[in-house]
Parts: sequence; structure tokens; C-alpha cells
Amino acid sequence: MKKKSSSVVFFLFIVVAAFLFLCASVGTAVKSVFADSAGLSTIELPIPESEGEKEYLGLTGNGNFKIGQIKARVLIIEVFSFYCPHCQRTAAQINDLYQMIEKRADLKGKIKMIGIGAKNSRYEVDSYRERYLVPFPLFPDQSIEITEKLGVKGTPTFIGVKVDGKGNQEQFYFGEGGFQDNQKFLTEIIRLSGL
Repeated sequence: MKKKSSSVVFFLFIVVAAFLFLCASVGTAVKSVFADSAGLSTIELPIPESEGEKEYLGLTGNGNFKIGQIKARVLIIEVFSFYCPHCQRTAAQINDLYQMIEKRADLKGKIKMIGIGAKNSRYEVDSYRERYLVPFPLFPDQSIEITEKLGVKGTPTFIGVKVDGKGNQEQFYFGEGGFQDNQKFLTEIIRLSGL
């Protein structure tokens, strides 16, 4: 009987460890530079209903938009999941990063942030926004079509994209598993983007 219960405990340990590994890679970020990742230019997101979010992104009207249409010079995309414990633990840190950008006159309006909820419905994304008081626009990706086009395998993942507001974009950063220090991350984004 003892042998059977220890086998069950070991099996559960392996399942939980595999889940946590897939959910969030906690290693150092991998930085990549692409002229345009394979799917980045094909991604379309719904224009937010919120006037504040539309204004933040520099968008008007209804329908869909492409990432390159966002009025900024740099876009930071966070791919997260409502069910990812690492995303939940770092939500306040990511909100602080947003506030750091917004408080700096030299960065406000030049760097914007959005979140993509991998395998998340509109309800899950809205629940995540409300629970963690996320101040930037979040978009559901229940079908994981967007997540796959971005080449994301685990959450959280951060992607840096140069945009021009006219439809052009260029990916310059790709980091899986989050980051430790907001200031260091922001400095790296500024350096790699050429801001």
C-alpha cells in the first residue's frame, strides 16, 4: 500500500512540475531580432470598445487593427494566461513597468503596452484585468492563433516591436519567462529599439 501511494505522489509531482515548466519558463530572456517575424504583420486585433484604450493606442473607429497601426515607436507585448501562476505573481510588477513608462516624459506616448491572453476567452481576460488592475489593453486569444503566429511557447513572454503608426512593425526583442528588474528591462528595450 505504501509503494502505491508513493508512486501516486511521484506521478503527481511530475505532472505538476511539467505544468509549471510549460506555463512559465523562469530562465533568462532570449533576445532575438527579426526584420518581421513570420506572423507579426498578419495579426489583427479588435479595436477596443473603451475610448480610453482607443486613445492610448492611437486608434479610432471599430473593426480590427494591425499592430503596426498603434501610434507609438515601441510596443511591448505581454503574452500571459489567466491560469499561469507566474503571470499572476508578476502582474503587479508589469503594472509598475507601465507606470514607469507613463511617468517619464521622454517615454510616454513612445512606448505602449498590450497583453495577449493565450488560450483565454474575453471573460477570462476581463477577469484578469479586474483582478490584477491591469491598466493597459488586453486581448483574448482563445484559439491561440495569435500566440502561435508570435512563436510563443510559454507564459509569460514579452515581445518588443518597433511600430510607426502607419502599419509597419519590426520585432527586436523576444523574452520568455519574464524578467527580474523593471529598470533593467526598460533600459534594454530602449537600447535594442534605438529610442
